[in-house]
Amino acid sequence: MPLAPLINLGTQGQAFSSANRIKTTNIIALITTGISFGYTLFFLFAINNLQVGLINFGFTCAYFATLAFSLLQQAKLAKIWFFGVLMAHLLVCTFVYMTKDSGFHLYFFLVPTGVFLLFELNERAEKLLLSVIAVILFLYCENTTNADPLLLLTETTNHMLYQSVILVNMIEVIFVLNYFAKQIDSNEKQLVLQASTDSLTQLMNRHQFFITGNHLFAQYQASNKPFSLVLLDIDHFKKINDKYGHINGDKCLKAVSQTLIENSPADASVARIGGEEFVVLMPNTTFELCRTKAEKLRKAIADTKINLGVLTPGAQAEGEQTELICTASFGFINAHDKHTEFKDLLIQADKALYRAKENGRNRVESYLDHVA
Repeated sequence: MPLAPLINLGTQGQAFSSANRIKTTNIIALITTGISFGYTLFFLFAINNLQVGLINFGFTCAYFATLAFSLLQQAKLAKIWFFGVLMAHLLVCTFVYMTKDSGFHLYFFLVPTGVFLLFELNERAEKLLLSVIAVILFLYCENTTNADPLLLLTETTNHMLYQSVILVNMIEVIFVLNYFAKQIDSNEKQLVLQASTDSLTQLMNRHQFFITGNHLFAQYQASNKPFSLVLLDIDHFKKINDKYGHINGDKCLKAVSQTLIENSPADASVARIGGEEFVVLMPNTTFELCRTKAEKLRKAIADTKINLGVLTPGAQAEGEQTELICTASFGFINAHDKHTEFKDLLIQADKALYRAKENGRNRVESYLDHVA
């Protein structure tokens, strides 16, 4: 059976941080099941003791049962069950099967680390209680001798088991910490992406636009290279939403975004900074080249045909229209004063955009063309 479905048990509908903890719990439960099963085989075939082998097999099944709690969306119970079974198993190993000389009680070291990694931040009581229990049981096992174990092992066998416990402890800690490090890195990248990207269009959002824009503008100020900014607004977008519905309005935004990406210069940065307002940063672009690029973008948007989905009743009554064509108005500015600020460029481009709307829309206007 593929392990992926087992690892992902109980993660449906969970926030990614909680889902990662659940996945890690499932992984550790599966690993511990495998380790316990290995010990079961050791007791059955190497030690040749059926009774101990069967008892250990029962604990192996109990570890695997952790996944049942995950399946039932009981993440907290799954963790409590797992650590409860683990501590009970270590007590049985130390005071029923063997003695403390086998070193099985050293697995108690994994409990405090495990609970603080796997439990949620607000589950403080559970983390503290399980950690205290583990410390108490470790000290009890370390300072108590089992005079009548089921297995009478040689010093060599005990030493081998002791070494195996140390080795497994180290491997599990390294594996879990490495896994969590990868998850933290993945989560950080996802958070950065969410914080900097518009969820609908996948373009830079307004926050990231100002970070990127200020950085590029600082490069312009420190060099002799040109810098341009293009601001555009979809024409009559409210009417598009009212007539064709918001689903088709979203399609329009996505289509415009894709058109901007495909037709902008390779070194350009494209962002959505408002409902239907977009901006294209064009470093290394002169005034005339920026006008040409903006005109190319305007034409590409006007030539884009958007397949319509479900229409509003009003639109359906007007006929069987299956495609939508939208246009956009453009205002652009070429940086001409290194002592100005980046936000001033946006203000100037906005004035040019407003003029494009006044002059009939679906056109390109420059701020510098009308500066007195």
